[in-house]
This record gives sequence, C-alpha cells and structure tokens, in this order.
Amino acid sequence: MRHWHAMMAVVAVAACADQPSTGPERFAASFSAVGSEGAPPIVFNTQMRSELEVPTSTSESKGHAQIMILADGTIESTVIINNKGDESVRFGHIHHLNPGQPTGPVIWWLSNPVGTDLNLTDQHLEFRQQGIFVTNAHFTSHEAALAELLRDPASFYVNFHSDNFPGGFARGFLP
Repeated sequence: MRHWHAMMAVVAVAACADQPSTGPERFAASFSAVGSEGAPPIVFNTQMRSELEVPTSTSESKGHAQIMILADGTIESTVIINNKGDESVRFGHIHHLNPGQPTGPVIWWLSNPVGTDLNLTDQHLEFRQQGIFVTNAHFTSHEAALAELLRDPASFYVNFHSDNFPGGFARGFLP
C-alpha cells in the first residue's frame, strides 16, 4: 500500500511541476524531492523459488528478499536464504527483463564484494546491503533504472547464483 501512496505522490509532483516531465531522470528527481529523511521507504517483498528460474532449477534452496527504496533513491536489500540444497552460493542480483525474455542483465548487485564468488555453504544465509548499480545494456544510470523499477517493478527479479546453478538457483519477481 505504501508503494502506491508514494507512487501517486511522485506522479502528482511531476504533474504539478513547472516543466514537463522529460523522462526517467526527471521522474527519479521528482521522487527524491518528495521524500524526506523521515519518509517511509517503498518496500517490495518476494519469495525466491527454484521453479521460477530459467532454466528451472532443481535446488531445494529458497529465500526471501526485501528491497527498500529510500527517499533519496538508495536501494537497501535484505535477503535470507534457506540453503536446503547445500548450494555453494556465489552472488546475488536484481535483474531486469524485457517483455518476452526469460532472463535479463544485472542491474544491482545484492552481494559484496562485487564480482566475487562468495562460496557460502551455510544452511542459513543473510545478506544486508545497499544495491550496487551496474551499467548495463538496459540502463546507463542508477536514476534511469530506479525510475523503471518504480514504474514497472514486475519487470525486475531478484536471484542468487550457485556453483550447481550458475544461472541462478532461486528467483523471485518484485510485485
């Protein structure tokens, strides 16, 4: 519910601005202007499951991801993985899908250090960090990606990769 209230406030601010909206950067700037330090974040929750992966994963591991967008546009994530499949967890991301495509490029890293194969094998894994934007084929800036995330969150998914499933062992779409 908070997501829609914040989204409507952004639309209202953009509609009332002296200058017409010119694209994602304008939208992201309007979003930042609406919030204050005390403004509640926009929160997306998703369950990551193996059957949502492409190709489908047979891992028994699953997880929950919470993605929060703060008033200043910062993305904070909390991911909890129940590693029932004894995966050697390498890293995690937020990806973006174009319509009709089964996978998409990495937009934000959700594990750190970026590009490092973590090889975590604990039964219970928890990741908490800020999303780290990666320039990619879909977006050249964090602001452009953020504007699209706010406009169409369902075109983004969170997934984590392992040695057994390099393309991903569990995926969850943002609502």
